[in-house]
Amino acid sequence: MPNEPKHIVASFEADLKRLHDMIAAMGGLVERAVADAAIALIQRDTDLAARVIEHDPKINAEQLAVEQTAVKLLALRQPVADDLRHVIQALKVATDLERIGDYAANIAKRSIVISQTAGHIGLSGLGQMASLVQQNLKL
Repeated sequence: MPNEPKHIVASFEADLKRLHDMIAAMGGLVERAVADAAIALIQRDTDLAARVIEHDPKINAEQLAVEQTAVKLLALRQPVADDLRHVIQALKVATDLERIGDYAANIAKRSIVISQTAGHIGLSGLGQMASLVQQNLKL
């Protein structure tokens, strides 16, 4: 949104920026959850896995906050064209991020079970795969 023209109503511009910042913050939480879940699985770290699981409700709450903000923008500002696309995009991205957060929590849950099993389970390549997922989340 840096090269976009300014709106006549400065508060609308601030609302759009706030929505963008909320998505960025949520993305950071999800990126951290994915990284921590992968580390917990690879290193059999049950404490880290438990923290990932504990933080999942925060990601869910962030999605709800994004949805509420977007609906408020749609109702009060009635955006059109690019602004409408930004608001709808925020809704879609928040849903996808929440789902990825759920996957990270599921990986963490499975890593706890795996850490309690005897023997070694081959996890080669998992670190590289997790790194690729994190790179995609940054885009």
